[in-house]
Amino acid sequence: MSESRASLGHYAHRHGLEPARLQAALDWQVSLWSGEPDDGLRRDWAAWLAADPGNLRAWTQVERLAGRLGEVPADAGRHALGRHGAGFSRRQLLAGLALLGVGAVTARSGWVERSLADCRVGPGEQRTLALPDGSSLKLNTASAVNLAFNGERRLRVLPGSEIALDSRRAGTGPLRVEMAEMRLDAADSQVVLRDYGERLAVSVLAGRVNVLSGPGALRAIAAEAATGTATLRGGEAAWLSADGLQRFPLDRASALDWTRGVLRADRQPLGDFLAELGRYRHGLLYCDDAVAGLVVSGAFQVPDTDYALQSLAQALPVAVHYRTPWLVRVGVV
Repeated sequence: MSESRASLGHYAHRHGLEPARLQAALDWQVSLWSGEPDDGLRRDWAAWLAADPGNLRAWTQVERLAGRLGEVPADAGRHALGRHGAGFSRRQLLAGLALLGVGAVTARSGWVERSLADCRVGPGEQRTLALPDGSSLKLNTASAVNLAFNGERRLRVLPGSEIALDSRRAGTGPLRVEMAEMRLDAADSQVVLRDYGERLAVSVLAGRVNVLSGPGALRAIAAEAATGTATLRGGEAAWLSADGLQRFPLDRASALDWTRGVLRADRQPLGDFLAELGRYRHGLLYCDDAVAGLVVSGAFQVPDTDYALQSLAQALPVAVHYRTPWLVRVGVV
């Protein structure tokens, strides 16, 4: 099995999809975006989409690329890919899905929901604001939050988002934070939260956070506490997923790096590093399989991702190829 097929199978398994349907959806995406599709192609695509619910689910996942490219004008994104259609293969599109998997708009929300969110920032942007109860909220790149402060205190963090919340000087009573199917009470605490899709990261810098089991989520919490809740205290961090709660000591500096505009790598594979750096850029940033395993270490300023890419090219045997401002490939020199 080739690396491309293995990656496709792994991605499909992670998202509950059939590899054959995902491959077909990728083929349709390349066909539709690599030129000017005629009415016949559109009708065939629509017929395939309607033929089986699994086709629609696979297509929705592939549209995550459209969600990221939707941050730039749609015509520009399609034109960028269209001009390079012959060289933009299913393998590269799949690589893009893998890279964008942690930070792009996911099927659960869609870019439309993000565009209508109460608080939102685009790729490469950050925003700090005061909430109605006096809490401080900071949004990292490509993040969005909906607010409900009418007789209650509630935040809905949209998929793929990352936030820092400080409620220590805020009002009294529960402060509910909803992420995916999870509910947390983050009253009187300082916490950093990130939605990775298949799991959530919670870092408690001060106070405590009560993790409340949502519908069908975190069944393993019940084994930890008869009340169906678990408590994380200052100095603790955890991964939350449908499989349970995994605690580990908090790395405070690492949790706060992004709030200072820093992306830090400690012997990280280049492919993983570019997945993180790509969250701070418009469009698609990906690398060839031949260089994906190169090791990256250092601290990079995310406000200037082009400079970060130049630094990589100076430190590693790689070259950065700008097909367009929104389509960048890192490959062998």
